[in-house]
Amino acid sequence: MGLRFYHGLATLVGAVGWPYLYWRLRRRGYGESFRYRLGLKLPVVPSPNNQPRLWLHGVSVGEIAGAAPLVRELQARLPQAQLFLSTGTETGQAVARRLYGQNGTVFYYPVDVPWSVRRLLAHVQPSLYVALETEIWPNFLLAAKDQGVKLALVNGRLSARSLRGYLKFKDQLRYILNLFNVIATSSPEDQERFASLGAEPRRLVCTGNTKFDRWPDAAAQEQVEIFRQRLQIRDQPVFLAASTHPGEEEILIQAYQELRQTSPALLLLLAPRHPERAGAVSKLLEAAGLPWQLWQELKEGGRPRQAQVVLIDTVGDLFALYGLADLIFVGGSLVPHGGQNILEPAVWGKVPLYGPHLDNFRAAQSLLAGVQAGIQIADGPGLVAAGRACLADPAEMRRRGALGQEALKLHRGAAQRQADLLMTLLSSPGPPV
Repeated sequence: MGLRFYHGLATLVGAVGWPYLYWRLRRRGYGESFRYRLGLKLPVVPSPNNQPRLWLHGVSVGEIAGAAPLVRELQARLPQAQLFLSTGTETGQAVARRLYGQNGTVFYYPVDVPWSVRRLLAHVQPSLYVALETEIWPNFLLAAKDQGVKLALVNGRLSARSLRGYLKFKDQLRYILNLFNVIATSSPEDQERFASLGAEPRRLVCTGNTKFDRWPDAAAQEQVEIFRQRLQIRDQPVFLAASTHPGEEEILIQAYQELRQTSPALLLLLAPRHPERAGAVSKLLEAAGLPWQLWQELKEGGRPRQAQVVLIDTVGDLFALYGLADLIFVGGSLVPHGGQNILEPAVWGKVPLYGPHLDNFRAAQSLLAGVQAGIQIADGPGLVAAGRACLADPAEMRRRGALGQEALKLHRGAAQRQADLLMTLLSSPGPPV
């Protein structure tokens, strides 16, 4: 009954709700994705060539960027395979095009209504579909299963709060989860939570999360130096406020002004989680009397940096910016959002600061806290106190950051383990079960 109701509701919403979807996308300046999402326009894809066709889907930036180690592993093992990547957000689309556009086909994920998903599936003709993290869309999975597509979910994670909500629909989710041939979870706790929702034990395996495998390489190091030159950073300390959400920027701006009382040369890089919010954040800076410049202009070399605040209005640059920062706050954590990825600064040997709302990254928090390589703060005054302590003793921060790096190294290898599973799945005979 539940799935039939969802199917009917999705059909109805798709039929009568498209004007709202169009209005919402245009209001955000992203009307281009509308026809793709409803299946009215199909992306240009290569014709089948008797090689595997691998479709990976992640909703946004974190999932797409975190999948890079798995993509590299699959391309090394299947160099002739055709790669497809889809996203559910425009920011994720921009990152996917930058990371994978040279070697794969990037497009928007369809709205989960029957005609959209069936049309796109028939067009792409994937051999294997890989959902990144907890992307579970019933109509899509049912249609893919009907077309003989093998299904996998990797980097699977469920917070305790999400689990409580999902348990209300356990009967329906049990059937949907078992459409996946394999569910590769990020931790043993996640594996237990998927099992509690009815996922069959034979489908569950704990591989870890590929975000641990995203390590700074030579290209990332080179990008750090380029950014350092663009920002004209010499001896001054840098405060990066990363992936901030509404309600956090006011706190961060106030904290920055207080930190400058003891560190007057401190440069602030303020990076909203969604770059389209740059306009709203700039008004907060102006209200605080802080001169600012847009990162896009500096990055392109259009003008030299003159202000002490740089507003990050681009997608895909945050990972390298972590590499040049001295003091880092990771957002989505001072407000009840669930946090953002605190592993990205940690792999650079940096000690991230974060607020109490880190429900989506509790395992990462515990790992870093265990070696004192992460610092939780409660509010603005706490951020100021912790920030001053970090800036006053950079040698201690480097020591603690190195401990964090060593702890993270023990959890690498998820991409290889997941690729092993996917290769086995691709080579298994017969229809997917």
